[in-house]
Amino acid sequence: MKQYSLFEQPTLNVLRDIKTALAEAYRASGLSVDQVCDRVNSLAERHGVCVVKGRGQRLTVDTLQKWLNPEDMTRYPSIKVLPVLCAVLMNTIDPIQAMVAPMGWKVIDEQDAKMLEWAKLHHNAKDISRRMKKLEAEL
Repeated sequence: MKQYSLFEQPTLNVLRDIKTALAEAYRASGLSVDQVCDRVNSLAERHGVCVVKGRGQRLTVDTLQKWLNPEDMTRYPSIKVLPVLCAVLMNTIDPIQAMVAPMGWKVIDEQDAKMLEWAKLHHNAKDISRRMKKLEAEL
């Protein structure tokens, strides 16, 4: 883990960064706010995710616009809705990355995970090969 000085500590208050990432993903999606709202409601219903408080309540355009506004710190999506929003907004992982970045973590997709596993195995194989050559020389 990276050691930060007193003056370069990242904030653990990640709400603005998450909302900024959501807003950027929305702009990049090319979808209208109505389309996003409909897709969030549909996907949430399919997966049993309660989007807003209250029984049978659906996400409204007004609430979605507040969630997408980084300046409005009073309204934000709950943690259970964040994956639904990420899926609707072009399968973005940026809002979740914003959540973990202050701790020095990275969110990676399945392809990057495979590449990382390959690199670790490759590194281990080179180490084993060196040890085998050393033992062979000693025989």
